[in-house]
Amino acid sequence: MSSTEPIPEAGDLDALKAADEGAAAPGKPSASRRLELVTAIGACAVFAIALYLARSIPIRMEATPGQIDARFWPTTLAVIGLLFSLARLVVSLASAPESREDLDPRQAGGLTKVFYTLLATVLFIALWSVGDVVLAGYRIQIFPVAMALFLAVLLALHGARGWKAYVFFPIPLAVGTFLLFGTLLRIPL
Repeated sequence: MSSTEPIPEAGDLDALKAADEGAAAPGKPSASRRLELVTAIGACAVFAIALYLARSIPIRMEATPGQIDARFWPTTLAVIGLLFSLARLVVSLASAPESREDLDPRQAGGLTKVFYTLLATVLFIALWSVGDVVLAGYRIQIFPVAMALFLAVLLALHGARGWKAYVFFPIPLAVGTFLLFGTLLRIPL
């Protein structure tokens, strides 16, 4: 409680309970142990699945000692994520739930944006899995086109304004990613 809030009377049980729980103002998110636990367990599950998938990446040729293979970075990132999510789980179990007073209340349309973001992500992955197409005798890689469209959709969903955001962010990022991974590192996209 801050110094400007009145101290509840001894007989006012509701006010005492709200003060003890750190109840937030109406519309503001309040501290929630259940939310912290569900989030930490969900993160553990996601990174455990990522670790399993990283370890099952097919390798054409095993790396010689001192070299890294295609499994190294995905495995490293999955292990780091799993360690952090396990640490978050331990903190959630061992301490009081963190105050969420600094968070803004949920905005109207937020869940709709999350749904459309997930839908766009699924469509991006589906397009990416196509690989390439032959159109009028030319082989066209789908990845850079799909990535630029995906980023443009995300920009539109989350409030980008003006044409510069649609030109100077998705196109260079898609082309740069394709050139780095597809051309320079020769990782099939």
